[in-house]
Amino acid sequence: MYPKKNVSSFSITTFLRRFIPLSLLIFSCIPSALSSTKITLPKDREARVIKFFNSANFSNMKSLCEKFYHPKIIFDDPLGTIEGRSEMIKYYLNLYQNVVDIKFDFKDSTKNNSNSYMFSWVMYLKTKSLKSGEEIKLEGVSHLKFDPKTNLVIYHRDYFDMGAFIYEHIPLVGSLIRYIKRKLSSH
Repeated sequence: MYPKKNVSSFSITTFLRRFIPLSLLIFSCIPSALSSTKITLPKDREARVIKFFNSANFSNMKSLCEKFYHPKIIFDDPLGTIEGRSEMIKYYLNLYQNVVDIKFDFKDSTKNNSNSYMFSWVMYLKTKSLKSGEEIKLEGVSHLKFDPKTNLVIYHRDYFDMGAFIYEHIPLVGSLIRYIKRKLSSH
């Protein structure tokens, strides 16, 4: 038989105590470092909107919102009204915390005047909390107004069917809403 080597348990445990926390620290920083890559938004307003919504995720939301929204943004959607960029960032962070995947297919845009635009879109969303993680398709329209001095969005209003977005994907409630829709459409 081979003679036992005298391996100091002190050196192994010291190594493990030092290496494992360090490696965990290093590897835990990699995703945030990769996800915080700088995203540049185009100057062209229509391209800017498309790039913002198709680049936004939980980890880059704050920096993107600071490049896209005016500090005095007013935002309206079927969930409520938000005033101020810091509140807008909190709102998006809350919405995006369970997002697995999201993309927007912009169908059409109309320039109403030099600072006001309407965008029609289809959102494809996968989230842990709705429809058992299956993709949800939602059609909507956004009305955006840009501040002419800063080129930042100062007003944002979304129009979409809240039932199709949330309520129809909640067990029992969704069944009830679909039943009511069928009954109303048959008359």
